[in-house]
Amino acid sequence: MRWNTLVAVAGGLCMMAAAHAAEMLVCGFGSNKVYRYNMSGSLIGTLDVAGNLSGPLCARMGPDGKIYVVSEGNNRIVRFSASTGAYIDDFISDAGMNAPTGITWDKAGNAYVASFNGNKVRKYNTSGGFVSDFVTAGSGTLSGADNGISFGPDGHLYVPSYNNNRVLKYNGVTGAFISSFIPSIGRPRTFEWFNGSLYITTETGNAVQKRNATNGVNQGNLVAAGSGGLQTPIGMAFGGDGFLYVTSANNKILKYNATTGAFVGVFADATTSDLNLPAFITIIPTPSSAVVLLASSLAIARRRRG
Repeated sequence: MRWNTLVAVAGGLCMMAAAHAAEMLVCGFGSNKVYRYNMSGSLIGTLDVAGNLSGPLCARMGPDGKIYVVSEGNNRIVRFSASTGAYIDDFISDAGMNAPTGITWDKAGNAYVASFNGNKVRKYNTSGGFVSDFVTAGSGTLSGADNGISFGPDGHLYVPSYNNNRVLKYNGVTGAFISSFIPSIGRPRTFEWFNGSLYITTETGNAVQKRNATNGVNQGNLVAAGSGGLQTPIGMAFGGDGFLYVTSANNKILKYNATTGAFVGVFADATTSDLNLPAFITIIPTPSSAVVLLASSLAIARRRRG
């Protein structure tokens, strides 16, 4: 199994909005649920069980303002309402995803899905139709494409290669391999570009590393190994409130000072729910700020990648 297998694909953290956050979604890989918390850490519910999630690994807000959840166990990408949490539809149901772990979008709204077992990245159009294997199987030695998949500020696609401890870089237009951006890092999971630097959770290092965003050179740990009881960190998000949130294998979401990395406290844990293997976390803005943020992010993507 994969906690080495389960935890290896269990998720990451993604900041969807810095300001005016309404709630935080937490994927519970082991409980097959996505939990809803307010920003004080109190549980307020779960996403609609009609979504029939199996091993949810990632939840992101898409360009259409809906929540997309990657359901690894049944090869589906499921959509939910960001305001009510209600199940909308199965955006993608495709065995070809072969254990999907993460999802991201280009400026045109096409979706890119990481395939852990297929060692590739699949491209889908805005309606969920399959387009191509954007990153072909094993390109650049890709092995275990993980849920941190995302486009960087330079417009290129960055993919965690979990099985061989690398972060790989691909052309954001063609999918061609560019480089092993980080040729050696212990089980990389998720990425955050923040204040001009790149931050990465390292599962075997039990830490959050800071890297040069241009060349990937290691600049040390922001969150020290094991700080605050951190175990096997999977995901993270800079909340825009001065804090960094990180998942921990002991069924906790830990909170750190975003500047110094100092441990602040436990944001949430399993004491108020059946949270099991907390995975990808998404901070959801209020409806009004969500529209502004999505429009702004698309505009930024056009400037950077056009």
